[in-house]
Amino acid sequence: MAASAEPKTGQLYQFGPFRLDANKELLLRQNETVPIAPKAFQILLVLIRHNKQVVTKDDLLKTIWPDTFVEEANLSRNIFLLRKALGETPQDHQYILTVPGRGYRFAEDVQLVTDRELNLVAASHSSVEVQVDETRPWGWMAAAVGVLLIVMGLSVWRLFLHRASVLTEKDTVVLADFANSTGDPVFEGTLRQGLAVQLAQSPFLSLISDERIQQTLRLMDQPANARLTPAIAREICERTGSAVALEGSIVALDSQYVLGLKAVNCRNGEILDQEQVQAARKEEVLHGLSRIASSVRRRLGESLGTIREHNTPLEQATTPSLEALQNYTAGLSIMSLGHFRAAIPLFERAIAIDPNFAMAYYLRGIAYEQAGDMERSADDAKRAFRLVDRVSETERTDITAYYYRFTGELDKEIDAWQWSARNYPRRWGPHTQLSLTYIDMGQFEEGLREGQESARLEPHVEPPWRRQLDAMMCLDRLPEAEAVAAKVRGLNIDGARIHQRFLEMAYLENDPGAMAREVQWFAGKPDEYLSFGLQAAWLNMHGKRRDSHELYQRAADAARREGLRYVADDFDESDARADALAGKCQPGRPGLLALAICGETAKAKKLAAETSRLFPNGTIWRAVQKTEAQAMIALHQNAPSRAIELLASAAPYERAYPDAMYVRGLAYLQMNRGAEAVAEFRKIADHEGASWGATWVHPYWGQYYALSYLGIARGAMLAGDSMQARDAYEKFFALWNSADPDLPVLRRARAEYAIAAKRAASLHGQKGSPKP
Repeated sequence: MAASAEPKTGQLYQFGPFRLDANKELLLRQNETVPIAPKAFQILLVLIRHNKQVVTKDDLLKTIWPDTFVEEANLSRNIFLLRKALGETPQDHQYILTVPGRGYRFAEDVQLVTDRELNLVAASHSSVEVQVDETRPWGWMAAAVGVLLIVMGLSVWRLFLHRASVLTEKDTVVLADFANSTGDPVFEGTLRQGLAVQLAQSPFLSLISDERIQQTLRLMDQPANARLTPAIAREICERTGSAVALEGSIVALDSQYVLGLKAVNCRNGEILDQEQVQAARKEEVLHGLSRIASSVRRRLGESLGTIREHNTPLEQATTPSLEALQNYTAGLSIMSLGHFRAAIPLFERAIAIDPNFAMAYYLRGIAYEQAGDMERSADDAKRAFRLVDRVSETERTDITAYYYRFTGELDKEIDAWQWSARNYPRRWGPHTQLSLTYIDMGQFEEGLREGQESARLEPHVEPPWRRQLDAMMCLDRLPEAEAVAAKVRGLNIDGARIHQRFLEMAYLENDPGAMAREVQWFAGKPDEYLSFGLQAAWLNMHGKRRDSHELYQRAADAARREGLRYVADDFDESDARADALAGKCQPGRPGLLALAICGETAKAKKLAAETSRLFPNGTIWRAVQKTEAQAMIALHQNAPSRAIELLASAAPYERAYPDAMYVRGLAYLQMNRGAEAVAEFRKIADHEGASWGATWVHPYWGQYYALSYLGIARGAMLAGDSMQARDAYEKFFALWNSADPDLPVLRRARAEYAIAAKRAASLHGQKGSPKP
């Protein structure tokens, strides 16, 4: 690209709140001079003259320093100074976007005006633009329609000139599908998705989520993917207590297109706003959609300040290609129905059309993750993150948080969601994600607070309530959890994940009736693998390994049939760990801790090294999962003090990871420090809820709960407390009263119990010993 920095006499540029005088080399912000270095000013002039185009670093270096060799670091330093002058932060680049490996792009709309015209242009900004080529056939019709649109635009302007804000900060909005009379299928679903992206940037507006729409459609006896016609959208609007339905349309006129958007009061059908924009070519439709979104945000009551601050053009926030956006929208629609593998080819087509489509990489990564292809998922998370400057602020948060969740850097993920919660206070999603992450880290109280805040903002969708149930179970606050479950049922909130929590609560409360009801609810459904996995975990806690193994295998097979290989692998690993904990070690079974427990040190170390390459900075991986495997290896090497030392890093998170406390308890037993061992195992036994209520999708922690009593018994024996030991053994046997009799851990426990019972009897002058 040829770049020129030669100032042209009399040229003034306006963008956002800024005005640039090329002749005087002056930058103003709302009529106040902005101090700026000369070279930084020249760089800005080049970028705005090539507005929305990429200017390479080489072009900038040659243009700004034509006769001097200058290192790239000098350019980077001036870009930093320029961004600082424009008020950008290192995390928020509104005007100057970095294009990795290429250069920079000026992202804001720029107007070229004269001194005399400057104020007039600012005042006459209209929601209607007409471009007419008089040499075309039907030119007179286009001109007539243009005049009509101008009249309509002026009428709308007069109507709203003195009108107060249409919406309040508590109102919600339903977005209908666009009525497409062009005959071109590329606009089907695409325009609604594009408008949703634009409106989602608003901290003021609150769109009804797709989850809530699908829930409401079910109540209306409509399919979850039903077309949102104006009539259906208005009924959803009424049922959800929303204030406004937005109804869009697109009409072809010769080679031009007219986009319309109407805001309708759901309660009385009154038209609150009506906007129209004309695009001269098909390629300009997305730009027109951005303009109409900005206009309707202003008409519905949002301040100009927040519109200016949060208004990334659609071509940048998604893609400049309608065809790419069409495939992306179709993939997103399929994913929302739970069909992750089927969505992948659609995202691939979108990426093939636009290799810089960040959100397509992001969603394909999620689809790959659900399909069990973690390597490709990791690649897409990285690609999306590298393109994060090309998206809106809300999408940047999603991509950033996903990237750090994938790398396991939970502190950075929390930072991203907290930023979103502060800047978009009406969004429930960030609070739900914060709740999940806090519970993952063992911070159950914080997780509960975030779940409650999420439900306050959006009480009619399932995830906020699920997070609350997770936290309450972990905190052993079962009466409160039951009250929340009753409220969820009263709201007619349904779905496999919330029923997973109901079944976990039934197991936690040992309620056979509730267990049977929830197992029946899952029967024959695509998500029945969740029920199989939970039944396996329950049997596992009671020592029924043969039956548990069969159910884990049914769970894995059912997950594979649904295309969820990663989920199936989780079940296989759970099964292998359960065998290892029961003393039934079989060579080559999957799972790091299972290998470590069974003394397969070489394989465990190899797997740990491979995982470390995937998650070099992972919070839980480094602090808990890797160290507990290393500690288990240290126990096989008769180095229990080394195991204790390794497990120190797990302490801040161990409330959510009973396996870490279990391994530490084993280390104290090996050191003959009975009292310390009892204290570790007691942490598990005294908090049964954490065995079921944390956010692991496929739990197997119940076995740690049962075995913790065996650990207490052994620790008490070492400490010389035979009565406590006998009591703990009996609690263990009560849990395993119908266990498989040939389990090695059970046979050993019975032999130990006989000794403990004799000691307790002799201390109290009793004869004989009870049978386990």
